[in-house]
Amino acid sequence: MRAAGPTADPIPCSACGKLIDPLRAGHVAIFDQKLHYFCDVRLCRAAFLAPFGDEPARDATPPPVSKTPPAEHVGAIERAHAPVVPDDVLPDLPDLDDERGFVEAIGRRTPEAAPPRAEAPATERDVGALLLLIAVVAGTLAVLLGLTGGGKLLLLARVLLAAVGVGMLAARAATTPPDASDPHALPLLAPPLGAIAVAAWATLRSPASIAGEAASLAGTIVTATAVGAWLLEAARREVTAERAWVEASLTIPGRRVTVTGFEEGILDLRPGERVMVQAGEDVPVDLTIAEGEAEVLPWPGATATARRRPGDPIVAGAHVVRGKIVGVCTWGGADRAFARLVLDPRRRVDALAPVARAARSLAERWSAAAAAAAGLLAFAITRSPIDAAMTFVASHAGLSTAMVGSLASVYVARGLLAAQRRGITYKSADAWDRAGRATTAVFCARGTLLLGEPEVAEVEATAKDIDAGDVLSLASGAARAEQSPSAHAILRAASTRSVRPDPIRNPTVHPGLGVVAVTGTGEELCVGVRALLLEQRISIASAESRLAELEALGRSIVLVALGSRLVGLIALQDGIRPGARAAVQYLLDAQVEPGLMSGDSRETCDAIARSLDIEHTRPEVFPSERAEEVKRLAETGERVAVLGHADLDEAPLGAAQIAVALTAAGSATGDHDVALAGGDLRDAALALALAKRTHVEARVGFALAAIPPVLGVLVVAIGILPPAFIPIAALLGGVVGVVHGRAIRDRQSANEGALPRRATS
Repeated sequence: MRAAGPTADPIPCSACGKLIDPLRAGHVAIFDQKLHYFCDVRLCRAAFLAPFGDEPARDATPPPVSKTPPAEHVGAIERAHAPVVPDDVLPDLPDLDDERGFVEAIGRRTPEAAPPRAEAPATERDVGALLLLIAVVAGTLAVLLGLTGGGKLLLLARVLLAAVGVGMLAARAATTPPDASDPHALPLLAPPLGAIAVAAWATLRSPASIAGEAASLAGTIVTATAVGAWLLEAARREVTAERAWVEASLTIPGRRVTVTGFEEGILDLRPGERVMVQAGEDVPVDLTIAEGEAEVLPWPGATATARRRPGDPIVAGAHVVRGKIVGVCTWGGADRAFARLVLDPRRRVDALAPVARAARSLAERWSAAAAAAAGLLAFAITRSPIDAAMTFVASHAGLSTAMVGSLASVYVARGLLAAQRRGITYKSADAWDRAGRATTAVFCARGTLLLGEPEVAEVEATAKDIDAGDVLSLASGAARAEQSPSAHAILRAASTRSVRPDPIRNPTVHPGLGVVAVTGTGEELCVGVRALLLEQRISIASAESRLAELEALGRSIVLVALGSRLVGLIALQDGIRPGARAAVQYLLDAQVEPGLMSGDSRETCDAIARSLDIEHTRPEVFPSERAEEVKRLAETGERVAVLGHADLDEAPLGAAQIAVALTAAGSATGDHDVALAGGDLRDAALALALAKRTHVEARVGFALAAIPPVLGVLVVAIGILPPAFIPIAALLGGVVGVVHGRAIRDRQSANEGALPRRATS
């Protein structure tokens, strides 16, 4: 006999009044800081909320209602459980293949504010689909009626049917707003119009067999054009949905800080204005924090929180989980980092990418030139004007299609949106293109590939008249004059070991090298790296073997010299940043050669590089020399990308051909080619890998759509196959391109990792 389990006194359902066991209630909710128990989530809870809209009931005990809700509440119940955004408008997006679940399913996220044109696109899309369907039916009938034979009247009917299809295509072009990445509508409509003209000419002037072939060609072109347009819309449906979601996520009213207080619900915040964002709110514009600290989801769709402090940039769409901040707006409107290349038609990367522009050029201009050449060749072979005309319109129809002109842009848009789901933003379409062409990626070691938080591992004295405590005292005294991770580590070690820093005088700081000063006893003191001691003409030969041993372990060495002689050394150990190995592997998989640039010695640098599978290193490159080192590397013919932090690695980032800055998206300067909203090094590497992969995928998609009609033009021009083969080949090429894109998407979804993500700051 099964145990009865725990029991409790029955209480009435807050909606229908039926007595229920609170431990086994169908649904429990908190309204007005009080628990409410319901029999059923779909009926009772909805009926309880229906009379009050979105506000919970205020009475402690609501009046009993019937178990079956009244008829006037049925609509409210259905609306309460319907998705906020229809699934066909915002489907679940395929996550990027990586080792962490870092994407919020946009189809299940409720936008804070709906875009102003939420329902208009659906109506336009339905009308366009209906017009395309009519065009397909008309074109197909024009072809099928040719199987019945018939005379002149039937030929005219077929031409009229094809003309109806052309009219539907023209009506769709006139009523559907064009996408920024689409070719101009006129070159796409010219082949069907030309086919109708040729068919009418053949019907009036040519034998029935030739006229029938011309009518069939016109129907085939109309059908292929309509089906190709429908396939393109199907291929870009997810892109359109995610673009609408991004727009909804960024359509957020803000709170402007004024002299007298606040102004609520401001949508036109401008750069320089102060904005307040409280816990539970989304950031309306890109801003730099001026006051306060907050725990935030750092970009739209992020699921891991990060801490943001004064001076840190935040992008529009970030969500404040805890805390309150006041920031200065850096970018607003279409200039915001996550809107710039996705929503602004003048700067959209899928419209300005080189492969997208090449595809549009083929559809708009080069297709007519190729068709004219094919027509002339056909006339030279057949000496028939009607055959030459059919070859011309068929060739033009095969090369000037929506699939040829726009399919590559769909691949580009997918790649960009995949990057933005990882918090990656690009400065411009040109920056995205250069990121995809990078051949070498240089990591700035301290703070990027390494944690930037070294700890003292060993303190050794090399002179007999001094001990390790004295070495640490001298080093900590010099460290007080310098602001660097190594200096902070030495000061922490001195504090931990209760060592008093030496009261040095007249310190001279050499950035990236060390400090030269005078000790409390009046002796010359030099604390720093090997290069500084050699510059001060201090010999370190006595400690070379010990230095080599420590550097082989990947440790950084700080040398201490007193009175022009080496008296001790301090070994510092810095940890590898989480995700560093994965970042290097991402670059290797994308055929981008990783490199390491560091101010440490060659042995230390090589030891770190070996642990990460990096072959190329640039050791002993100090901060003042890193910009020149990057330029020298670029002069060898490499396309050099530098990965670092905007505040720590400003010089090498400024000299790089592609600058990838961590935690810099939304900053006031906006000078970096690639800026991340987070600080994950893997995302910095993926910014290059994704752009490079998208370049390849877009070219492959363009080739799949363009090569079949190009081959068809060559075959038809020399008379091997009839002209109708060209639009059919173009349609098949488009189908293959769409299927290829979906296969890539499905493979990425299947390979998606499920490891938890570590929050980054």
